[in-house]
Amino acid sequence: MNAQQTSHNDHHAHHAQRKTKRVERLEWSDALLLGHGPMDDEHREFVQVVTALRNSTAHTALTALDAVEKHLIAHFDLEHAWMDKTGFPDVYSRCHRDQHDEVLASVFHVHQLAAIGQIGLGAVHRLAQSLMDWFPGHADYMDSSLSAWINGKTHGGQAVVLRRNLVHEERVPDESQAEAA
Repeated sequence: MNAQQTSHNDHHAHHAQRKTKRVERLEWSDALLLGHGPMDDEHREFVQVVTALRNSTAHTALTALDAVEKHLIAHFDLEHAWMDKTGFPDVYSRCHRDQHDEVLASVFHVHQLAAIGQIGLGAVHRLAQSLMDWFPGHADYMDSSLSAWINGKTHGGQAVVLRRNLVHEERVPDESQAEAA
């Protein structure tokens, strides 16, 4: 195994160990901004289509699945084009693309089974929940590095991202800490 393969495997293993946190509600906010406008626009749309899937009914689930699938294909193709156009390092590009492939495979599988009636609304909602749980970590870990790379290549520096009205969870004291103060 060469050094580049080892680096890719180490990177992939590191990513695989990251834990996803259950997201009760996925809403677009400044907390999700990464500083590359077109990517932020794609992410805003992702939040919309996945929220619609999570809130779908038995009558709207297939339409919502179709919308998620179409969005993800276009979204991932666009990110792949940015990687290619800007010379994003191959070791990170492969890991990023692998994650996209895994997500698309899951969406395709659920969509196919739902279309033939082999799974119901519960499975569709579980897929939506999985996408909601996956997205923040993917955006923070994978897409933020791509955004920074693109901004560095196209603008010669990093974007300044102004996020309004944010409270960092770990900086908010819990009740016992507030009483002690």
